[in-house]
Amino acid sequence: MSETTNSPTPIEVPVRTRGWQSMVMVVCAGFMCLAQTAFAAQRFGQDSAAYVWMVFCMLVAFAIGFLLLARSRYPRATFVAACVAVLVFPYDPILALMALTALLARRNDMKTTVRAIVAGGFVTLAAQVRDALRPPEASIWHMVFAKPDTGSQYGTDLIMLADDRTIVITAIVAALLELAIATLAGLHIRSRALASLATAKADAADAQVAQLKTTIDSQQLADAIAAEAHDTLAHSLSLLALNASALQAESKKLAAEAGSLDAGQLAGQASRIADKTEEIRKQAAGALDEAHSVIDMLRHPEQAKAQLAPSDETSLTRESLDALLGDARAAGMRLNT
Repeated sequence: MSETTNSPTPIEVPVRTRGWQSMVMVVCAGFMCLAQTAFAAQRFGQDSAAYVWMVFCMLVAFAIGFLLLARSRYPRATFVAACVAVLVFPYDPILALMALTALLARRNDMKTTVRAIVAGGFVTLAAQVRDALRPPEASIWHMVFAKPDTGSQYGTDLIMLADDRTIVITAIVAALLELAIATLAGLHIRSRALASLATAKADAADAQVAQLKTTIDSQQLADAIAAEAHDTLAHSLSLLALNASALQAESKKLAAEAGSLDAGQLAGQASRIADKTEEIRKQAAGALDEAHSVIDMLRHPEQAKAQLAPSDETSLTRESLDALLGDARAAGMRLNT
């Protein structure tokens, strides 16, 4: 009980994610990385080395989302790899933010939490500001603030509805909001997992307590049956042994004095021996009944609990004590009370 109740909170938190949730994360991360790369590639000519690099980045983006499938077993390595990928390739920071959520949910360590939030914040800010500082045609943030129906696809110059400073500030604010959402989501998932773990431990403790209670009740019942057998059966057998000893003494006395006794005296001695024999028979029958009662208690423990429960019939009274002393005196014991 003390180990279950006072055990420290585990650093590794067991978090289970459904398969469809993982696939949604993979698709979203891959799509955003592809979109970011596609916009970034528009500022390079198709014959340049930079454009070839963008093509390579786009090919990698098709598979980069599957990196998140390793977050359950290797959350720390997945987060580091996602951060490196976002910084090296022109990818959207959603990949690193999803990995950050997975790490915070599965590791209950203050140092890891702080370092992950700082690293994730830096990567998110760097990626969003990097996109905001690109030329208008190659920036998603510029597309957000562009006037509708303007741009090269419409045969006109791109007209911006906000200056570059406003776009950069908006990108920074959005990065901070994304970081806050990813952090809160990870901490929420962790708290739910820890609550489920605590509930499971409490249920296990309750089951153990119930098992111990059943064992204690069984032991108490066994002790009560043993006490009942000792108090009743052993008492009857003791009286039976005393009466048998008394009968043996009477028989020896009769055999020794048979030659000196007349017929009347012999008849009296024989009558006393017969009475003692009848008493022994009754006590033996009573002991047999008590033995059957004890065996019945063993066969039906639930009924035995009710029979052995304290009641007016089983309580010690002056009458029951006098009856007990009377039986002992009738067996030949000398008692002073």
